[in-house]
Amino acid sequence: MPILYHYCSAEAFLNIVTSRAIWLSSLTQSNDYMEGKLVTQSVMRLAHKDKLGIEEISNLQDSINQLEILIDGLGFCLSEEGDLLSQWRGYASDATGVSIGFSQEYLEWLEKENRNSSDSLNLFKVEYEIDTHDQLISPTYQEIRQLFKIENRKHGLLELRSDQQIAEEITAKDKAKQNRSLKTISLFNYLFLLKSSAFKEEKEWRLVSYISNMRTGECSYRVTEGKIVPYRSYELRELEKVPILEVILGPKHSTPVHVIKKFLEKNGFGNDINIRRSKASYR
Repeated sequence: MPILYHYCSAEAFLNIVTSRAIWLSSLTQSNDYMEGKLVTQSVMRLAHKDKLGIEEISNLQDSINQLEILIDGLGFCLSEEGDLLSQWRGYASDATGVSIGFSQEYLEWLEKENRNSSDSLNLFKVEYEIDTHDQLISPTYQEIRQLFKIENRKHGLLELRSDQQIAEEITAKDKAKQNRSLKTISLFNYLFLLKSSAFKEEKEWRLVSYISNMRTGECSYRVTEGKIVPYRSYELRELEKVPILEVILGPKHSTPVHVIKKFLEKNGFGNDINIRRSKASYR
């Protein structure tokens, strides 16, 4: 059964198990300052490749930038690799934490269970390659570009048009503007799917939920590393579906395996979870 691993501190592991819940936190406040900004870069690459004019490129960029300002993604980050030294050092309190192996099947079930709620979940694999980014964005970009053309269509001074033709064109431009806004908003699905190739070693998957920065009451807040961070909590319900399949203890983690086993059992996670220590020789 496929397993996706969440690296975290011992304290975070304790909180996940005792609360039987996972927390999705703001991705724009993560250690990657380009989070949520690579869609704009992809659109700009496509626009320059099409040799668009300066004004059209500027309009496209402003439109996507507004989307980045409007939307934040709350994420629970996972990896295909459960015992990776860079992950231990970066996300598990310098290897004193743990790597929690979640069942991918369970996470897909949790996604479906929350699909129709106001705080829906989306599980996806992060894409790192620029060519893939552009392939994903290109269809929507092409539609937005065509709608821009309708909006900005100009006529020569000597071109005669009837009042009806002028009225129809105004209606068509208004409709194109509305459709362009909707198409631009639809790009939010890619904001936190794309990541720099510098991070590709992480082989990351994410559970993501979206919030609007223009609304209140859509999430809770907590303090982490001196910052106020938006988050949402999702219950790990129906534990008989076995959400956790494995726990790997970090290279510097010193809790005895039998204590971890009893801790998981006490909190309802069963006694069949594989518990082992990292193979990394790091101290």
